Amino acid sequence: MTSGIHKIQKLESVQFTAVPNWVVRDSSYTPNTFRLLAYLLSHEDGYGITYAQIERQTGLGRWAINEAIKFLSSVGWLEVWQPKGADGRFIAKSWIIKNPGVGHSATEPPRTEPLRYGTANGLKEDKGLKKTNTKRRQHTPEARTYFDDFWEQYPRKIDKAKARKAFHSALSKVEFGDLMAGTVIYRDDPNRMDQFTKYPASWLNAESWNNGPLPYDPRAEKERNAIEQEQIKREWGNL
Repeated sequence: MTSGIHKIQKLESVQFTAVPNWVVRDSSYTPNTFRLLAYLLSHEDGYGITYAQIERQTGLGRWAINEAIKFLSSVGWLEVWQPKGADGRFIAKSWIIKNPGVGHSATEPPRTEPLRYGTANGLKEDKGLKKTNTKRRQHTPEARTYFDDFWEQYPRKIDKAKARKAFHSALSKVEFGDLMAGTVIYRDDPNRMDQFTKYPASWLNAESWNNGPLPYDPRAEKERNAIEQEQIKREWGNL
């Protein structure tokens, strides 16, 4: 058998989704972006889908889906618009999949990637280049907008400069959509108490977007009830 990739088992009875080779090899397509593109391509023309269905079947959150849509739209893969029905009301969105692959080769000749010795797997990370690229990404308008979105949603706004630095560092570890999903979960957690809410930089540095819901705390429920009672008094106290 010759060297290279060999597909031993071919399942002709199973339906497959064709994703162009150049997309698979393009590092600018994040895992979430690739997941959404493959999901959309898996459906027949005219198939109706909703955000809830995409979330359920892909495992992506709403933020991750929106970020993937932005990227796919920017590179010419996708156009999303919401038409109106006969009664003038908006109906389900239309997901128009285009063909941005003109000029890309469907296949590539066999080649061997050059090895950089110094690590167990023969691939040595260029830390200097990675550091430069990370720093460049932190100063793009898009990166600044991402931080503004995070800052708006985070429930405790203290030490903004430290938070900004920690935020950009966090983006090297997690997708923005997943980070925002964790932020919203923490913000809306019924067991989060204001006086014990983490500083934003501390929350980011601890990778707390992975924590999930907080455990039940009767003190949080007591605090929440007190706030609700105070709101009722302010709204109805003068009647």
